[in-house]
Amino acid sequence: MRPLVASLIALALLAAACGGGAGPQNSAPPATPEDTAERFLSLWKDQKYSEMYGLISREAQTAIDREKFVQRYEAIADEATLSDIDYELKPRASGEEVAIPFSITFHTRFFGDIKQTNEMAVAREEIAPTATGGGKTHEEWRIAWKPSLIFKELDDRSLVHFFTRVPRRGAIYDRNARPLALDAQLPVVGIVPDLVTDKEAVIARLTPALGMPEATVRAQVETTLPSYYFIPVKTLPYGTPPEEVQKFRDMVELGVLVREETRRLYPNGAAAAHVLGYLTEVTEEQLTELAPKGFEPGDMIGAAGLEGQFDDVLSGERGGMLATVTPEGSIARTIAETKATAGKDLHLTIDIEVQKKAEAELGERIGSVVVMDPRDNAVLALASSPRFDPNSFIQGLSAEQYNALATDPREPFLHRPLLATYPPGSTFKTVTMAAGLERGGFSEGSTIHCSPVWTGLGEEFKKENWQKVDRGFLTPPEGLMASCNPVFYEIAKTVDEVDENILPDFARGFGYGKPTGIGVDEAPGLVPDPAWKEQTIGEPWFRGDAVNMGIGQGFMLVTPLQIANAYSAISVTGTLRNPLLIKKISDQTGAVVREFQAETVNPLPVSQGTLDAIRYGLTLVIQNPGGTAYQAWAGSSVDAAGKSGTAEDLSFGSDHTFFVAYANRSDPTVLALASLERGEAGQAAPIVRHILEAYLSGALAPSP
Repeated sequence: MRPLVASLIALALLAAACGGGAGPQNSAPPATPEDTAERFLSLWKDQKYSEMYGLISREAQTAIDREKFVQRYEAIADEATLSDIDYELKPRASGEEVAIPFSITFHTRFFGDIKQTNEMAVAREEIAPTATGGGKTHEEWRIAWKPSLIFKELDDRSLVHFFTRVPRRGAIYDRNARPLALDAQLPVVGIVPDLVTDKEAVIARLTPALGMPEATVRAQVETTLPSYYFIPVKTLPYGTPPEEVQKFRDMVELGVLVREETRRLYPNGAAAAHVLGYLTEVTEEQLTELAPKGFEPGDMIGAAGLEGQFDDVLSGERGGMLATVTPEGSIARTIAETKATAGKDLHLTIDIEVQKKAEAELGERIGSVVVMDPRDNAVLALASSPRFDPNSFIQGLSAEQYNALATDPREPFLHRPLLATYPPGSTFKTVTMAAGLERGGFSEGSTIHCSPVWTGLGEEFKKENWQKVDRGFLTPPEGLMASCNPVFYEIAKTVDEVDENILPDFARGFGYGKPTGIGVDEAPGLVPDPAWKEQTIGEPWFRGDAVNMGIGQGFMLVTPLQIANAYSAISVTGTLRNPLLIKKISDQTGAVVREFQAETVNPLPVSQGTLDAIRYGLTLVIQNPGGTAYQAWAGSSVDAAGKSGTAEDLSFGSDHTFFVAYANRSDPTVLALASLERGEAGQAAPIVRHILEAYLSGALAPSP
């Protein structure tokens, strides 16, 4: 859209422009007044503004030259978001003056159809021969053109301008109605130089009151900007007590003023930044699509996270007014008007206190934490590190600051719980156990040798256990307890001998290899199988591929959320559901527009007996002295079950570590998973323990 100031300048230029113009560019002039009107409107519909100019009277051409005439029609078409016109000539009344009545419909992209009735004055005019001597003097019907032929409300002095009305952007709340993102009215303390009588007094009062360096305050007070400008000195934080703001209002006699500024605000700073996303200025490419919706350069739009994915819901619909404007800048007459529609609010299942606890436990380590309530599969926290502060995008990031974030090798913009993929390591052994008990001929009581070295594929392909001691013969649940690789090598080998697709199919049954359905962008991960390997790598499926997959290695890739979602299904229902992140959407009155719940994806591909055996094995991991996490959970106040996992990833050059657990076992109400991108075995378990203990103790409950 053309800024109003630029439009007023264009109007001044238009008033100064004058010059003659050529006659109609058609070989045969219109024979009747109606023919002239018809041709003029037809050319307008075809946007042939230069040819329209040839139909207007000499007097009109003296007032405006062809170039300015064309520019005016083009500018108004742009302001009005005009896409097409339709018209109809009406019968004219008899009389000495010829006025052709017509109706016209302006089809606009923003205001819809604007319908007007108007009339076109037409008079016979003597046309001299051309300068080259061609033709004869003759008369033609010409249009006594004036600006009101474009819009009835337009006159010689005014312009058409599109005034955008930006609605309130919808807020984002956590599960306890605490704001995570909102359009806030922030008090801005500033000065108007015209009102300042003693600069030193202003500087002396504002410096301690604002807690700013004197030099910073002085630079604003001694501005060289026009004296009638409001010069902001500091924006006070969200939630500043009214009595604190009043201190500055009481300085009005010094020339200090307080104004309210609407700004998108993230009250918790970097907390949940990846979930919420951020706003950025619209690009030139985006404006091509958004300009007809009332967007202008400098406007903000959701660019990532929920702000980006639900931008249409949050932003509402812009309103606008198409009006004529005087050279002085005041609105003269309204042509069309559309009311703005406020954005809708998102209510999440996220608990901001749980989110902050998860982020605090993660600290500066690269990784992620997922916390869920397995009863309704609601997501309580999605922590990703490193993070960023979405407020910085509103305040204004320099190109250098943005590039520093964008090129940081730690990838602070990557939402790791949903978009980072890793081999799952030993967290996958629950799937291997399920396949073995359901399709491999194993039972909960079957025993398998947990030796330091496994030679099930032959001596030339021997594989070592992570422990160097012989653990003897273990049942599948005990295999989970000890995270014994040979136990799951043997199960995977046996299952693969029955059918090479069993283990991949079970993996998909636990939700791997496809998005969880949380409703925002996420990576699908990868479940390899014989067809995939042949198509992608051009090699057949080997038994060793299944053996590696059995302990969560090889080609297998998962997201942390997929692991957490699979264990949520294991812990309570035995049914895989999509994680629930958005609880409801409401309008500005608070009325619920839409509610959500976790939808069933599929039952886990296990019998109740197999599910119970898996749960028992996960209990042994933490509760039995032989369990891999026994020491990490010794003395804990919660009764948990869970699984550790360490995965090699040559592309990273380091191991990934996982720990996932739910509590309390008899009635699980919370589940947490920690994923460290560059970690060592045992580092993830304390993160999960501290989160579960804090949650179940009530330490993270909202204040009354």
